[in-house]
Amino acid sequence: MSWRALIPQSLRFRLLAALLVAVALAVSAETVSHMAEVSNRLERDLQAHGDRVSDALRTELEQTLDTLDFELEAATGPLGRSLLGARVEARFLGTKARLQEGVIEVLKVLGPDGAILSSGHWPASFGALDPNFESYEPQKGQSLHVIDEPTPEGSSPAIERWATGRVAGRETLVVAGRFLDAPQLERMRGRTGADVLALCRVSEPAASEQGRSTAAGRCIAVGAADLVGTQGFDPDDPALDDRLHLVAVDLGTHHLWVGLDRSTIVKVRTGILRRAVFVGLASIAFAMLLGTLIATRLTRPIEQLAQGAAKLASGDLRVRIPVDERRGNSEVDRLVDAFNSMAADLERGQARLLQAERVAAWQEIARGLAHELKNPLTPILGAMDVVRKARKLDRPDFDAILEEQATAVVEEVMRLKELSDAFARFARLPDKKVEPIRVAELVDHAVALYAHNEGLAVERVYEEALPPVEADRTQLGIVVTNLVKNAVEAMEGRGTLRIYLRRTGDPACWLELAIDDTGPGIAPEVRERLFTPYVTTKGSRGTGLGLALAHRIVHDHDGAIEAGDAPGGGARFTVRLPLAATT
Repeated sequence: MSWRALIPQSLRFRLLAALLVAVALAVSAETVSHMAEVSNRLERDLQAHGDRVSDALRTELEQTLDTLDFELEAATGPLGRSLLGARVEARFLGTKARLQEGVIEVLKVLGPDGAILSSGHWPASFGALDPNFESYEPQKGQSLHVIDEPTPEGSSPAIERWATGRVAGRETLVVAGRFLDAPQLERMRGRTGADVLALCRVSEPAASEQGRSTAAGRCIAVGAADLVGTQGFDPDDPALDDRLHLVAVDLGTHHLWVGLDRSTIVKVRTGILRRAVFVGLASIAFAMLLGTLIATRLTRPIEQLAQGAAKLASGDLRVRIPVDERRGNSEVDRLVDAFNSMAADLERGQARLLQAERVAAWQEIARGLAHELKNPLTPILGAMDVVRKARKLDRPDFDAILEEQATAVVEEVMRLKELSDAFARFARLPDKKVEPIRVAELVDHAVALYAHNEGLAVERVYEEALPPVEADRTQLGIVVTNLVKNAVEAMEGRGTLRIYLRRTGDPACWLELAIDDTGPGIAPEVRERLFTPYVTTKGSRGTGLGLALAHRIVHDHDGAIEAGDAPGGGARFTVRLPLAATT
């Protein structure tokens, strides 16, 4: 007796479960500890990076103040005479010449009453009162002032410095500044390495413990849309903490927020979890090895069942799983018996299905043949009716009428003979007998057969000197006859039938036949399935094979057929066929 048989089945399960729980607890504890350590280190690195970026911004802003103060000193000194020339053009040019993108972008000279005497960034404001005049109070030290500066497009926030002095002998107030609009913030963001940079107006600068204050106005934010947020940037939004690490640079009435992407931390945590899962799975796999050794006799038939199911899914319905008589009548043996019984049933079902498909295929062929045999019967009966009426009326042109109708009957009978012979030989469309064909002749023949009602008007628009197409006359005649007959039936014998024949393509290597009717058009529910067999809009009057057969014939001739709406209402069917090569 094997030692495995001495261990109760429930004990095997408990030992395996205990081993798996121990492995899971060990991996989980190590994962949590490692994740906490790595997360803390990344948070410290992110904080240090944020401090470096904010220090770089402060340094840049301080350099901006120095540059602005230097410009103010130059403007209120002897060099400032060029700012207030005698002519307005000279003032603008003198002020404009001192501007430099990203350094000095605002330079204006105001009179004692606040009137704008010169402006480099907005020459059209000359003579107007500056709306920020009352805000230009005496400055203290290197203080930062962010003021909404009027521009031709509206207004933009700008860091500004100002000084009073005499320019060209006049008491003036000179203002110099640098814009902090979205393009400027984007350039600053690129230089400093911030992921998000936002300028927000604040109220009550008394901040919380993170240094934030309540946003009183809108923010101008630049950065990736998934980081800024679809609703705009709000530094007090708690959801923002999940995406960004924020550091504020105080600009007085505004805060310049530096945002750093926290996705790296999330990715690292995800990577740790993935590695933990991998290690855990590997450990569990090793722990389960012992259980696998115990369950060998059970897993072998299960593997055979899996292999048999794969073969069964691939189409091998003859697969069977051998039964091991040594195992006795166990659950596995009953499962194997059920699988073998199912495979046998599927094999028998497949044989029945193949037989049913053969029957259905022959039924479809028979219906297609019946449909195509029925089409010529109507003009044959009509021709005979015309002959009988002419004979009854003793028409003097009876011989001509008889000859014309007899010719039509002979043509239709010959078509019936060709179709029946071809279907009988191979139950498919007749083999193509390609020859040069003038499509206009086929169209005129179909119109003469089906579009002769008094209430029906026929308009033909044929392009002159159309070359022939290489096609089978009988098969192409089926296509044209079906389309004309369907159009006439859709109009119920009253309306206008428009037929277009023209060359198309670049170069013009296709013959396009378009047939428009003034009927009710194509119903939306059948538009996508119009060329599918047995789809019809005629109810019990149609078989649903005519358009499907036309579609097959056109494609066999390397052409295309499509259905749509006619320009004046109704339906349009378009057939395109390659033109025969000309020598």
